[in-house]
Amino acid sequence: MADMSVDRLMEEMQRLRRDFAQMTESLLGNVGKSTGEAASRVRHAAEDSWGEARDTVGGIARRIDEQPLLSAGVALLIGIILGALFLGRRRR
Repeated sequence: MADMSVDRLMEEMQRLRRDFAQMTESLLGNVGKSTGEAASRVRHAAEDSWGEARDTVGGIARRIDEQPLLSAGVALLIGIILGALFLGRRRR
């Protein structure tokens, strides 16, 4: 009788090991799938953002080419304003 319960216990332990191995494989598969999906979403968002930034810079470059004097005047004005802000902080 004791041999029979030891055998049953060993069988049960082997079944539990198989179940845990299957659960582990399933969990790792789900995590890998979720990670891959998240990486894909991030990649697509980055590509979209890069495209928008490239279009914006291209638009600014076209406007500078179309109106070079106005662009130089705006850049000069921005430089004066920033210089006044930073120099004003130093003097205080």
